[in-house]
Amino acid sequence: MYHLIQRADIPPAGTLLRPPSLESEGFIHCTGSVETLVAVANAFYREWTGEVVALELDPERIGQPVRWEAADPAPPPGVPADVLFPHIYGPLDVMAARRVLHARRDIDGTYRGFEQRPALAEQHELAPHPEGGWYRRTWTSTGQARTERGDRDLASAILFHIPAGHGTREHIVASEELWLWHGPGAVSLAIEGTSHRLHRDASPQVLVPAGARQSAHATEDTLVTCVVSPAFDYRDLRIIE
Repeated sequence: MYHLIQRADIPPAGTLLRPPSLESEGFIHCTGSVETLVAVANAFYREWTGEVVALELDPERIGQPVRWEAADPAPPPGVPADVLFPHIYGPLDVMAARRVLHARRDIDGTYRGFEQRPALAEQHELAPHPEGGWYRRTWTSTGQARTERGDRDLASAILFHIPAGHGTREHIVASEELWLWHGPGAVSLAIEGTSHRLHRDASPQVLVPAGARQSAHATEDTLVTCVVSPAFDYRDLRIIE
């Protein structure tokens, strides 16, 4: 079973989780599947702006009564009416979590799924990116540039991890973007239909022109830095479905 929470609200180990519903309704809300979790998140938690995660709970370690009950007054859109929801009647020890799943969301806040963070993303504290892959902004320049889209910081950089066998959705960034390869695996970067390979045996850096269609794919785990100038802003990102 799964409990949805903003990562910043997870209490330290050894303390108990007491969400507001425990006082107002007498129980902690959970769901029985990831599919239902996505529906619940989209119905009730689109306004959350922090890093959203799901605690996958071990029923044997919860230590509180759990009752599978119908949604009141009705389940969220897309969830059958006969689906029951596990409710925990008491505070929760966070050590009951087997693992943490991270929410992957679209630019508009829509939840697409929940995923376990791969090893490189765990090592570097990376979060899911709407394009695909895992990232963390590491630098934003001082000073601003005036663009036709409004004022932007001069430049920014992220660490970006693409796991083996995964890639990014095709997208357009309104600014120039420089990819810097760290390894260990190669990255195939398609720019306007032309393939470029980032690797020690090819080119360790590739520049994507502003406004170019791009997508990336990795056959092995890889880590890169992406430098964007003017700085990356979600208002300047368009994902091509």
